[in-house]
Amino acid sequence: MKPAFTLLGGIESLLSAKVADSMTGRRHRSNMELVAQGIANIASALFGGISVTGTIARTATNIRAGARSPLAGMMHAVFVALFMLVAAPLARWVPLSCLAGVLLVVCWNMAEKAEFLRLMRQGRGGLVLLATFGLTVVRDLTWGIVAGCVLAAILALMRRPVAEEGALRR
Repeated sequence: MKPAFTLLGGIESLLSAKVADSMTGRRHRSNMELVAQGIANIASALFGGISVTGTIARTATNIRAGARSPLAGMMHAVFVALFMLVAAPLARWVPLSCLAGVLLVVCWNMAEKAEFLRLMRQGRGGLVLLATFGLTVVRDLTWGIVAGCVLAAILALMRRPVAEEGALRR
């Protein structure tokens, strides 16, 4: 079961980096992202922590608030830790319905609706998107990603040009 979580964590971190790239116009370094995540999770386990990944919601919110460097993400983590240490007793008074409302607004603002519609118009890409999105909503993220990857692989194999098949026979 752990390899599945490692794979899912890596995919989520890379997706978060890709979202940040589209928002900032920069390019992330995939290998650096995954190695840093691995080192951080190993260090976290030494102190009794649990494995985590980069999250799209925090990354997008941070960038929209004006973040321009990795230092902003680190400062975000420090402020969250300080807030948890100082204000944790007060958090029990915040109604969960308010937190749900905040999460909905963040998700709505983070969603790239035009990009979603563009992908839907791409035929096979839209099919993969719908399968992944639908299973994520109905079941969970793991099922959605697995189904999307399998469907994309099947469609890619079916799309192989005839010219390549002749070249493979030689």
